[in-house]
Order: sequence, then structure tokens, then C-alpha cells
Amino acid sequence: MSKSELKTNPVNVFLSYCHKDEQHKISLEKHLNLLSDRKEIKAWSDHKIRPGESISKEIAEKLNDADIVVFLISPDFIASNECKKEWETVKKFPESGRQRIRIPIILRPCPWEDFLDEEDIKALPKDGKPIIKYKNADDAWLEIYKSLKAEAQEIRKNFSPKSNFIYEMERTELVSERNIKLQDIFEFSRLTWYKPSKNSSSRYSEELVENIKNLLQFKYCLIHGDATSGKTAFARYIFLSLVEDSKPVLFVDLKASMPPPNIKALRNLFESQFYGDYSLWSKQSNSTIVIDNLSSDPKAAKFVQFALTKFENVIVTASTSVYRLYFDADENFAIFKKMKITRLSRQQQESLIRKRLEFMDTDKSITDGFVDQVEKTVDDIIANRIVPRYPFFVLTIVQTFETFVPSNISITAYGHCYYVLIISSLVKAGIGPRDKDIETCLNFARHLAFAIYEGKKIKETEFSGKDFGRFVKKYQEKYMIPEHIINRMKHKEYGILSDDGMFRHPYMYYFFLGMYLSRPGEQQKSIVERMCQFSHISSNHLTLLFVIHHATDDQVIDDILLMTMRALDSIKPATLQPSETESLREISTALPNNVLSDNSVQEERAKERQARDRKEEDLNDHDEDEEQEGIEIIDDLYRILKNNEILGQVLRNKCGTLTKDKLEEIVETVADGGLRLVSFFLKDGREINKRANIIKKANPSYSNDIEKFRRAFQSIFFLLTVGNIERVVEVVSCKDIEEIVRNVVKKKKTPSYDLIGYFSDLDSSDELSESLSERLETLLSKYRQDPFIKGILSLRTQFYINTHRSKTPVEQRVCSALGLTYKYKEIKRR
Repeated sequence: MSKSELKTNPVNVFLSYCHKDEQHKISLEKHLNLLSDRKEIKAWSDHKIRPGESISKEIAEKLNDADIVVFLISPDFIASNECKKEWETVKKFPESGRQRIRIPIILRPCPWEDFLDEEDIKALPKDGKPIIKYKNADDAWLEIYKSLKAEAQEIRKNFSPKSNFIYEMERTELVSERNIKLQDIFEFSRLTWYKPSKNSSSRYSEELVENIKNLLQFKYCLIHGDATSGKTAFARYIFLSLVEDSKPVLFVDLKASMPPPNIKALRNLFESQFYGDYSLWSKQSNSTIVIDNLSSDPKAAKFVQFALTKFENVIVTASTSVYRLYFDADENFAIFKKMKITRLSRQQQESLIRKRLEFMDTDKSITDGFVDQVEKTVDDIIANRIVPRYPFFVLTIVQTFETFVPSNISITAYGHCYYVLIISSLVKAGIGPRDKDIETCLNFARHLAFAIYEGKKIKETEFSGKDFGRFVKKYQEKYMIPEHIINRMKHKEYGILSDDGMFRHPYMYYFFLGMYLSRPGEQQKSIVERMCQFSHISSNHLTLLFVIHHATDDQVIDDILLMTMRALDSIKPATLQPSETESLREISTALPNNVLSDNSVQEERAKERQARDRKEEDLNDHDEDEEQEGIEIIDDLYRILKNNEILGQVLRNKCGTLTKDKLEEIVETVADGGLRLVSFFLKDGREINKRANIIKKANPSYSNDIEKFRRAFQSIFFLLTVGNIERVVEVVSCKDIEEIVRNVVKKKKTPSYDLIGYFSDLDSSDELSESLSERLETLLSKYRQDPFIKGILSLRTQFYINTHRSKTPVEQRVCSALGLTYKYKEIKRR
């Protein structure tokens, strides 16, 4: 080991004294000389200030750097304004986040106890006996030497983090009146890795890393993820957690700096992040280094390989693209366990939302119902798969819910969320935040989006780099745009465009295409009409969402309404009268009466969100190609579902700009569309019963099998009926339009609308209320002879009680109405 590796970090000692006591100060320096020679301390006093230097500035800087401040107390010291100023300055240092050790040394008899003002600070020599009272002053100075040496050694072993570095690690970019630290809102990322499987049907099984302890058992981890998956936040959180547990850890961001692979670089990292002595710190066991932003630069790989020789745990993060291209098959990284950051589960998303809402400047209490409403806003955007369920996007959407107000009235809440993301990317890429520069980028991007759209329709091939070059040349013939603006839009990390001119994220393409098509023009009108006609096609559906949110008139809304009304227009909306649900009577009467859970609300909400995750995975696994026009009846089914999603966005985001009549028309169109789907399935359900009876009569020996067949189909059509009602409820349940929904329900006066109205009020409420309890009692009385309606009302309400905290008296009243025994919270939700 070289001498440089043995170097220690000396403890800075500041000597504060009155110049009339200079001889005592010299005696102290003489006795501390051995500690100075060994580099254990570095003593400083104002006699080291060179001529011409600012005395006050130099003293302030040295005081700030000091670990120990020694005060040589005497009557002259107490009488000196400058000495007392130094004392008061150091006394206030703890308020700034760093503790300095103050050591008073009593030189001569003086009222030092009054000067210390009852502070619990030990004075030297022992019991504050003045040095001049010692028969041999060397005895006093030896005692002082031993005490200072002990303090210095303790400081060298106290590896406390530097507050400015911790501040940078904890900092978030969230806008709030309260200081939000990373730890306050962090949700542990879903890390997955593949383990050799013992199952003969598959070679590997996917494993989940659930916490930092679980992560560190692998020693060497290479974590990769998408650009917005939260890799840096995850790396910083690991560092902060290990610091909190007093574990030896260093952090290095290879994007910010590329340290050379040597001890000096590690020492510099340590000294920028911690107090204490690196030579002592480096001897600790179980040390960890967190290396963020691994890049293709060969120096980065060399530093990682060097870190493997100095740390027991090495955690590296990289973008998935960099990992795949450079390190997936690199034998030097074979020792690393490769892990991927995947999307948040629904349970993690809810937890993240709750954490953020705790810091929200709002008068609303954070009830389960309120969390559901915010989560629905998040899901409205993420469910379309335009953006992934990563913490960055979830928090950004919630952020717009609290803070941002659209500056452009043509962009509503839904579109504004994406607008904020895009502007943030442009600014980070180096585009000046001036309106002119931003508007230049937006105009270029919307024309580019349309060029990509046209290219796909005409050439039926993907947009290429050559296509982009031709587009730029043609665009610059018509519009002014500097080359450096285009280059910054293609910024490697933050740009909205990739090298070949494609949009970096799908939501950017649809955002700008919607912006272009929302402009007046015969071409735009024709394309939008065509998209409305085939809105069940995924790309059309996503584009229309943004057309609506950029549009300045309601024409596209009317087109969507018309297409929804025409879908399955030969089938009347279901009313769910007993005559319609007769085929479901057997299933309805067999429904369980009591499904109140003994689990806590948290447990039930977790189970419900896990079920949503499984459903989403199934949909992803069996996602059909909707880009082709299919069978007319199937197209109509999709058209209703997709149009209802679009109209739901209109209801939630444009309710303040549309008339009440128009809003009622939209609600009725959505509900009737969903209820036509219910009628379609109920009709098939009745047909199944008829066919089953015919088969049963023709084949008496198969009667038992036929019964099983019939009951299975009854169950399927029961679930389809309830599922389609729930889809309608999901679209129209919004606090802002409660009055509109109630008006439509009163006008329609059917069992199906009664269910939609009650479920909608339930989902848009913060908790069970007396008015909801009264509504339920009225409906139960109205449909007491109808097992289908009564059963659905009971199950849906019990599910709400299982997954939401409400006031005990209201829950008791609801349970009584349902004929159930109420289980008190302290027993039911322990």
C-alpha cells in the first residue's frame, strides 16, 4: 500500500484567543505539535494570516471549516468584543446543520461560569481550574493535550454525512409549499431478475427484489430501466437508506463526473460526501458504492471494475438501451446480477399517491374515496398505455392535479399533463424557456407528427432518418427554425425526438398529431371524421383523445356521440327489468348474502389492486391487433367501449366549458351505449337457455352435462352484464358532474339507470354518507322483489365497506339496511 493510501484526514482546530494571552496560545501550540506532525490535527490561529489578506474574511472561513474550536478564556477574552463574537458565531453553527465541538480552556481566574451561561460544556483543565494556578503548567497542558487528542480521534471516526450533499440526494423537483424529500415520497421500485427454473416447462422464473436488504444479498447488481423508470431516484434512495443505517457507502454519478480508477478519486468522493478520516472509513466492513448512469464510455467500465476491488457491494444503474448494447454480453460484467426496473404495481401506485397527497396543499382530508378519485385521474392517462406506470409519471400527474393550471385554455387537464411533461423535456434539453423558442418547437413537432401519420398511411412503412431529413428540408422552406433548435429537440437524454426523427415517447406523437388535427381545415376535418368512424382502432382512439383536448369547438365531440349512438343501434339499451334478467335469476338468488371481510381495509385494497394488475397482464398477453377493420358487430362493440373512454375524458375535463344539456347528452349516450352491450349479451344469454333446453329434451341422458353447461353460461353472462354496467359507472363517476348524472337517472327511471346512478355516487364520494345510506335504503325497498338488482346493490356496497374507511354510525346503518351484523372497526380492521 502506497504512502498516499495511508494519508489521514486531519481534524481542523481553530484557536480563539485574546492577543494579550498570546504566550498561552504559543504554549498550547507547542503541546499540540506532536498531533500536528502526525496529521491528526491541523491547528490554526490568526497569526497565520498573511499581510494584505482580509482578517475578518479569513477568520470566518477558518471558523466555518473547523471541527474543534478552542477558546482560551481569561478576563481579557471576556472583555474583548471580537472574542465574544467568535464565541457567539460558533455557538450558532448547529442551527446550520453541523455541530462544532467547543472547548473552553481557562487560563486565568475569571467569571467563566457566567460566560458559559449554564451551558453543558466541559471546561479544561479539570473542573475549570485556571492554568496559572497549577504548580507546573506542563501538567495542565498535558491534560489538555490528552482531551484534545481524544476528541480528534472521535471526530476522525465519526463519518457523518455533509448536509449539502445529503440535501442534493434528498432533493426532488416537486412543487409544493412544503419541503418534500425523496424519502418522503419514494416507493421501492419493482426490481425483477430471472432465476433458473426447476420447472421443466420454462427455463427461468421471474423473481422480485422487495427491499434493500434483499438487494444487497447479491453483492454486485446491475440495475437497468427505461429513461423515466426512476433509476437515479432509486440509486439515491439506496445511498440515503444506507447512510441512515450508518453503513459505509459512497455515491458517484458518472454523468456528472467520470472519476479515474484510483484511491485518490475515492478519497475525493468521500471528502465531498462525509466528514471524518477516509483512511479509517475505508477499513470498515460491508462497504457499498452506488454508481449511477453507467455509460458506453470505456472509462465508466474501468471505474466499475476498480470499484469491485475496493467495495463488498457494488450497485450500478444504466439505461436499458446502454445495458443491452454494451454490457449484456460483456464478460467483465458477468459477475453482476442483472435486474430490471419494471412498472409500479397498482398497490405501489396507490401508496405513492397517498405519500404525495400528504404534502398536498388542500383542505380535503385524505380519505380512501379521495385517493380513489385521484388514482382514477392517474389511471385515465396511464391506462391508455401512452405513458408507463413509473413514479415520474404518476407524481407528475398528481402534481398537475394540485398545482398547475392551464395557461392556454385550449389545453384541458388531460392534455395539460402531457404539455407539462413536454415543456419540461424541452427546457432540460437546452431550449430557452422563452415563448418564441417553445412555440417554434411546438409548431415543428405538430407538423412532424402529421408527416409521420401521412407516411404510415401512404407508404405503410415506418418513418426513417431519410424521411426526417426530407421533412426538415421541406419544413425550412416554409418556416424559420434554427438548426440548433432541431438538434436540441434530439438531445440524447432529454430531447423529444430520437436520432431518426421519431418521437421519443408515444404520448408525444399523439399529443402533437392531435394538436395538428384540431386546427381548422378540410384535410383535418376529413381525417378526424374517418377516425371517429373507426375509433375502435387503437391509434385513432389515442389521437382523438388529444384532438378533443386541443380543439376549440365541440364538432369532434358531436361526431363521437353520433358514432356511439349508431353502434348496435338496432338493439335497445337494457333496462334490467325482471323480464330481461330472468335468465340470470338462478345465479342472482345464489349470490352470497354476506361478503364483509375480516381483513383490514389496507389488506382488502391491496387484494383489489393485485386483481387489477392480473387483469391488466391478461389484457396485455391477449391484446389483439385492432389496427384492422374487423367484423361489423365486433367493431361496434369496440367502438362503444373506446368512444365511452373518450367521452369520459370529455366529461371530466371539459365539464366547465360545455352546457348542462350537452353534458346530459354525453352521459346518456355513454350509458345507453354500455346498456346496449348489456342487452346484446343478455339476448345471447336467453338464447343459450333456449338452446340448452332443446338439447336437454333431445338428449335426456346428457341432462346433467347440459345443466352444467347452462349454469356456466349463466355465470359468464352475469359477469358480462355486471362488467358492462361497471364500465359505464367508471366513465360517468366524477364529483364535478354528480348533478348531471342524477338528472339523467331521474329522467330515465329504469333499474339499470338506478344502478348506474347509485354506483356512480358511491365511487365519486369521499366516504359513505347519510345521503348515500338513504339512497341505498330507498333502492332496496324499491327492488325488494328483484333478486338481481337487490343482490348487485348489496355486493357492491359491501365491497365499498371492505375497501374504504367510513364513519362507524353510517356503516352500522348501511349494514342494518342490508340485513347484516356490523363488525366494529377495532375487530374488523385490526
